[in-house]
Amino acid sequence: MIDYRTVYKHTNGISLLLVEDYKPLRDDMLEIFEEFVKSVTIASNGVEAIELYEDDNNSFDIVVSDIQMPKMDGIELSRRIRDIDPDQQIIILSAHTDSEYLLELINFGIAQFITKPIDHNKLLNTLYQVSKKITYDLPEDQNTTIINLGNDFTWDKEKFILSDSQKDIDLTSHELILMRYLVTKKDQICTNDDIVYEFYEHHIDISEKNIRNLVFKLRKKLPDNIISSIYAMGYKFSTGHL
Repeated sequence: MIDYRTVYKHTNGISLLLVEDYKPLRDDMLEIFEEFVKSVTIASNGVEAIELYEDDNNSFDIVVSDIQMPKMDGIELSRRIRDIDPDQQIIILSAHTDSEYLLELINFGIAQFITKPIDHNKLLNTLYQVSKKITYDLPEDQNTTIINLGNDFTWDKEKFILSDSQKDIDLTSHELILMRYLVTKKDQICTNDDIVYEFYEHHIDISEKNIRNLVFKLRKKLPDNIISSIYAMGYKFSTGHL
């Protein structure tokens, strides 16, 4: 059984274009995707999809498309998309009867296929694998190792050192885990469940009450308003210098 929390860690920032002409299936997949990704845009055929893709206001990390659709099928859509962006991540939905088209799609560099009827776990596992590749392949900016937090405070992302203009600031092991996590999730709301799971990944059990106390203590070592509380939701780490 796939671990949904692990999937979500890699998919929650993903923008996705879903292209499927069969409305019941499209609605089912939309409901699943909306639980895991940042945004889902839908199209009922390849013509609608390419119009959305070519719109300068849109940007998609992943395109999920059926093969057989009216007006423009998934093969032509994939070809058009790859002409625009050769590195675009594309997941193809295929029936067994579509096997004659798969070689052509593989020649486009498309290696992710989901066979109909759609299996829930297979769908999420494929989404996870593609999203993980995207998040792991993001380029590192060598000039942003040191983050300016304001008021002469800095955070070293490589050495995990918090400093002000005078000295390094000691962090407890729990404060360090929280600080590292909040920085990676900058400008995103982190729920208590998110933080509990992050500590769980470090083999540490922590309660919501302990999280509140930990956030309180970490705030005292940082400039004002770096960590904000979002009512009934969680916390957000943000600064204009990030």
